[in-house]
Amino acid sequence: MQDLKIEYREGRLIELSIDGISFSSLTAISFHHQVGETLPTVTLTIPIGTRERLVPNPQPRENLRIIEK
Repeated sequence: MQDLKIEYREGRLIELSIDGISFSSLTAISFHHQVGETLPTVTLTIPIGTRERLVPNPQPRENLRIIEK
């Protein structure tokens, strides 16, 4: 995990994204991290049947790199 964003407004979850993948139909979030002791652990509870799919956020074209062979 390189990037984690959790945004709340007025007591409501607005956005949760991990490494560019957004999650919107969550029923529970758990986050644990002891600095210098362990890697961060994020546990998400997503109800089955919500048709939620893991879809990366669209990236601006300037972030794309040209790979030379």
